[in-house]
Amino acid sequence: MKLIKYLDIDRTNAKTLRQQIREQITWLIADGVLKIGDKLPSIHDLSEQLGVNLHTIRQAYHQLEDDGLVESRQGRGTHIIPFNLSNLINAAGDTRSHTVGVVVPNWSNPFYHNFLQGVESVAAANKTMIFLCMTQDDPLTAWREIARLVTKGVDGLLIVSHDIDAILDKENDPESIAGIPCVSVDSPDSSGYVVNIDLFSAGYQATQHLLELGHQRIALMTYYKDFHNVKPINRGYEGALKDAGVKIDKNLICKVPGFQFAAGKQGMRNLLKSDALPTAIFAITDLMALGAMKVIKEAGLRIPDDISIVGFNDIPMVEVVEPPLTTVFAPSETLGRESMKMLGQLIEGSTPSDRKILLPTTLVLRESTKKLG
Repeated sequence: MKLIKYLDIDRTNAKTLRQQIREQITWLIADGVLKIGDKLPSIHDLSEQLGVNLHTIRQAYHQLEDDGLVESRQGRGTHIIPFNLSNLINAAGDTRSHTVGVVVPNWSNPFYHNFLQGVESVAAANKTMIFLCMTQDDPLTAWREIARLVTKGVDGLLIVSHDIDAILDKENDPESIAGIPCVSVDSPDSSGYVVNIDLFSAGYQATQHLLELGHQRIALMTYYKDFHNVKPINRGYEGALKDAGVKIDKNLICKVPGFQFAAGKQGMRNLLKSDALPTAIFAITDLMALGAMKVIKEAGLRIPDDISIVGFNDIPMVEVVEPPLTTVFAPSETLGRESMKMLGQLIEGSTPSDRKILLPTTLVLRESTKKLG
């Protein structure tokens, strides 16, 4: 195999050339690119290909042999040999782990599924392994998972939909936890490196669309806690009403204990108990909206003739319900790609051109909304 195409020598790196060669060959063995029995280039050939002196290559090969990963024999060259995992663990003591920890509230939500697809696409291209941890929206669990990942020696961290500044104590820097680069995702209040979706715009666009259709009794179905990544959506809803000269009715703000389908059902049942029904609803997740739609239909009401409804995220299933759901598209897969790219830059020791990236949202019109009257 052409080993040279897998090696990337950086003469500005603080690590010696010997360390870089050893680390990268160790990872190629762990990743299965170099297999048992494969022969490494001769010291002379690799020296010429990399433009590195013979002594440096010889030292790197000797270290790999001491690590129990290769064997050199006179006249036969240097070959990869069978090894125990402990050989790799010992060899990786001062090397990059080529792993990244990703901390998410859950992985069943389609939003996070799409986000992780974006993360994985960049990670796979960089031959990086992902450690995925779930918190169920619990900050204490998030802190514990971060501590575990740090202990495991991951190269970087993506902390998703958690207020990292609130989780960490004041001695920790949200840009680098225990010396490990960190990017906050879907975290509007983070003071570190962050990639966000324009949540205010999402709330504003959804509400403005309903206002343009003549609706004024527009309910907001939102989370019962003022999470850092919920407040901007709520502000967008309120901002659109204020700009239209419509008074905010607290009775139309329905707070539910979750972001899922069941929470939407519960919220809609509460709205149906009110004296005056809303003519339109903005739910801050598509899953909430789908739950609300089920209850609306069970109550004998029609969508959109009796109640128009808008969601947020544009998950795949909203196109197959009846009627298809009008929603605001959240670029969750792009969110994953951009956050992983930013983290990769930090891991490599470079400074991203933008500390904060804000991704736009787009209103997607379908049949769940119509002009009032």
